[in-house]
Amino acid sequence: MSIINSSDLENNKSFIYDVCIIGSGLCGQIVASKIKNKKIILIDSGKVDFNKEVQDLNYLEMNGINFRENFTNRVRQLGGSANMWANQLMFLDRYEIEERKWLGENLSWPISYDELKKNYYETISDIYGKNLNDPFKHINDNNYFSIIENEFFNEKNISFVNSMWPSKVEKFNLKSKFTQKILKKKNLDFISDFTATNFTINENIETLNEIMFQSDNKNISIKANTFVLACGAIENARILLNNQSKYKILANNNIGKYFMEHINLNLGFLKSKKKLPLSILLGMKYKDYDLKKYLKISEDYQKEKGIMSCHSYLDPVYEENDKILFDNFLNEIKKMFRLSGIPQLKFNQINFKKTFEQLYFKLPPQISNSFMNSLLRLMLSKKNNYLSINKLNVGFQGEQLPNIDSKIYLSQNKDKYNQKIAIIDWKLHKIDYETQSEFIKILNRMFNSHSFLSFEENSNPKVEDASHHSGTTRMSSNKLDGVVDNNCKYHNLKNLYICGSSVFKTIGSGNTGLSIMAISNRLGNYLNKNLN
Repeated sequence: MSIINSSDLENNKSFIYDVCIIGSGLCGQIVASKIKNKKIILIDSGKVDFNKEVQDLNYLEMNGINFRENFTNRVRQLGGSANMWANQLMFLDRYEIEERKWLGENLSWPISYDELKKNYYETISDIYGKNLNDPFKHINDNNYFSIIENEFFNEKNISFVNSMWPSKVEKFNLKSKFTQKILKKKNLDFISDFTATNFTINENIETLNEIMFQSDNKNISIKANTFVLACGAIENARILLNNQSKYKILANNNIGKYFMEHINLNLGFLKSKKKLPLSILLGMKYKDYDLKKYLKISEDYQKEKGIMSCHSYLDPVYEENDKILFDNFLNEIKKMFRLSGIPQLKFNQINFKKTFEQLYFKLPPQISNSFMNSLLRLMLSKKNNYLSINKLNVGFQGEQLPNIDSKIYLSQNKDKYNQKIAIIDWKLHKIDYETQSEFIKILNRMFNSHSFLSFEENSNPKVEDASHHSGTTRMSSNKLDGVVDNNCKYHNLKNLYICGSSVFKTIGSGNTGLSIMAISNRLGNYLNKNLN
């Protein structure tokens, strides 16, 4: 193993490997971890640590629905965008990757759900140190979740989706044990700070022979028997589109099409006249995992109404002008710190209130709320704690119907390596908006049926993305319907594989991280078994 920086290399140097993996995020690392007895190069556009100048290569143009962030939610460095990932693990439901006739089209993936689930568990075991049986099954019925399901949210059209946060957080950078293990593989080299640009393809034998990589002052080339493109849904499509004009064999009208995101918005606020179990807000701790249940429209109701999958999450609302409430919140945190065994000395060393006010009130809301929730999850116990907050944000995360007009295409503007930059044209379908409307109807009926609960609907919800970019090189059984086959191999070439959320045919409503890892795990096992 060796870690090679751009400064260590001669200009125009050429390398030969068995397998070349482009992108060192969770996809690239997981694929690399599975391949034995082959000489592997793992190469990334970013450096080992974050670099602003390199990050600027993510700049893109936007059409359609605007993103909250232009290019900062994708990270070019060792570990990729996993450096920003909270490690929330969520399974897709079976129906979310199978045919849904009520939507008028076949949305089924060319792999089985049982196979995907097998890879979920194998990935969790590899990365987090133990094979996880569903922890929700191990919890006694007389717990937080029975209160949620039976007392507060007893609604026939609502099911529940489980979410887990491992206590062990992996960022896939040099601080990560998993990454350290990868970089110690004797059959692997890692090159940083080189960006993939131009392909060399032998069209007669349908093979990608070589890829050119560029740094500020240097070019290198890598020849390999097998290439894996693992750069995320936006960049995977961009690289292919930039090379498509040079080679007829790359032509595929589906590249960049069916771009998907999770639809995020605030549906309104839930108010309570009495204290709510802490679990309703944040969940509970079980062994090495923090567990939470989200409210989800049932499969039967989706069928009845012809809508997509979606779920709602409840987060505490803290208002700057409500100083009494904020003081109570701080007191509750202090109590939980003491209960958790954290030394009181830590509170004497800082101005606790001032610190939290700065963190909460000066950060963007999506960051401050995330911080507060993460902090509180750290302090959860199995005891039935109560929190003195009676106003909750009712968030919405919805699946979008795959839409051929929602796409990534190329601008005429170019980056410093003469590559055309990407344009995102994110578009939604009327079904996506109908899904939101149906969910609001359920929430109004469910919450307002209680004497102590009231739901205040947001009159002007703003659609936002969730930084869960997907689609653009979707799986399919043939090249007319997609870009890669069921083994993630590019339809038109014998030795190019594409990995990550770009191959998703549907996105479901849950966070994409675990499914990305499962697909990567599956591809790594396939390559390890089938490479000559």
